[in-house]
Amino acid sequence: MISFVKNHINFLEPDWLTTLINNAKNHLEFVWLFIPQISSKETCYMTIEPRLASGMRDYLPEDMIPRQKMLDTIRTVFESFGFVPLDTPGLEVEEILTGGDPNFRMQIFRAGLRGGDEDKLALRFDLTVPLARVVAQYGDKVERPFKRYQMGKVWRGEKPQAGRFREFIQFDVDTIGSSRMAADAEIISLVYETMKALGFSNFLIKVNNRKILNGLAEQIGFSSEIAPNVLRVIDKLDKIGWEGVSDELSGELSFSDDQLRALKLFLDFRAGSQREAIDGVRELMSDSETAQEGIRELEEIMQSLEAMKVPADKWMIDLSVARGLGYYTGPVFETILTDAPEIGSVFGGGRYDDLVSRFGSASVPAVGVSAGVDRMFVAMTKLGLVAKRRIVSQVMVLNFEAECRSLCEGLAASLRRDGISTELYLGKEATLKGQLSFAVKREYPVVIILGNSERDKSVAQIKDMRSRKQKEVALENVSNVVNEILSV
Repeated sequence: MISFVKNHINFLEPDWLTTLINNAKNHLEFVWLFIPQISSKETCYMTIEPRLASGMRDYLPEDMIPRQKMLDTIRTVFESFGFVPLDTPGLEVEEILTGGDPNFRMQIFRAGLRGGDEDKLALRFDLTVPLARVVAQYGDKVERPFKRYQMGKVWRGEKPQAGRFREFIQFDVDTIGSSRMAADAEIISLVYETMKALGFSNFLIKVNNRKILNGLAEQIGFSSEIAPNVLRVIDKLDKIGWEGVSDELSGELSFSDDQLRALKLFLDFRAGSQREAIDGVRELMSDSETAQEGIRELEEIMQSLEAMKVPADKWMIDLSVARGLGYYTGPVFETILTDAPEIGSVFGGGRYDDLVSRFGSASVPAVGVSAGVDRMFVAMTKLGLVAKRRIVSQVMVLNFEAECRSLCEGLAASLRRDGISTELYLGKEATLKGQLSFAVKREYPVVIILGNSERDKSVAQIKDMRSRKQKEVALENVSNVVNEILSV
């Protein structure tokens, strides 16, 4: 069914429309809703339903304002640790993202020009792979250690669910060029400080080492060739539980009952303190030298975190933390909210010393973490840590009498030059009552009333919307009085 709608924009000429209708009559069964006599100055177009693509979302001002505040808080913490900003394109050559791996499993969004012969392109699924490309591409121009942060949108073709979208923002921080475990500990300390700055109090940073997980092949006795697949299954433990994990391992990967029992003993391991955990894992994985190396690295991280004053109750060693991406080579970590565990991890990352070498470069040590901004915002909203606001201005100058327009415009500009964010009313309401009602609805902290009577006395009425008090102030003192009201 085609619906024709009139408009007064010269877009489709009548001859074009006649041809369209005549051709359509021969091929389609029409339901004729309305076919007007169209003049040369009229337009015809098809209506389109405004809707979002699956897994996407809009952020209107009342959400975007606190969200921007959250991003500013994260940026401030990252910069306090000495990290500098970087930006890269949303589109990358597909081979860059997949590493040329024919078994690459992540669902990515591919893109390209119709009929074009350019490289196959895809939307980035994280910010770490583009960072590795930058380091490999620019070589010595990127001085090391290179401590960078980056905020940007990424895209994954996952099934949308609560707190998980197909398009979302990541806020990454990485140290490139340092093999010291102090760099890993600094990232964990940064996560702790960021969570605290955002207002979270009940959270836990879980830490493991992929070398310990890789040592499972030696300890339990399975081929190292299937180790990546085993780790992918283990990484789903929180989602599908032990029964789901054991079903996948016994079916797809042919694990025996003895191997499953040994793995469950490993995953169930818990200890009262970090020191007890390290000693216990060292004994549990005594048959694997690979695992022992990972345990020594965790011990170094523990010592650094103690020196950095990261509280022992805010991080723990958890052997079930695997992280799904295949490029991690050492310590891995993720952060969960104990008040909202269903949200999933809000920070995740680890060490990836071999990622840069994909691009023909020598191995470059690297460690970093990514903040799941959209998921974090969902959690902050659920936990009451988000104060919804529809405005960013501190002051609204009302303009209800035409003779005072220039004076109102000048006063608003003067307030802005004095560092006070100020809006001038520009709506259709022409009365003081109507404009004041608008200001009340939008929750401006301060409203300035400047009409003919105020103009004649060179004053303005300043209304404190929180206390409902109003005072008359000389025009030259308006900024000082507004600052006093806002400072309370």
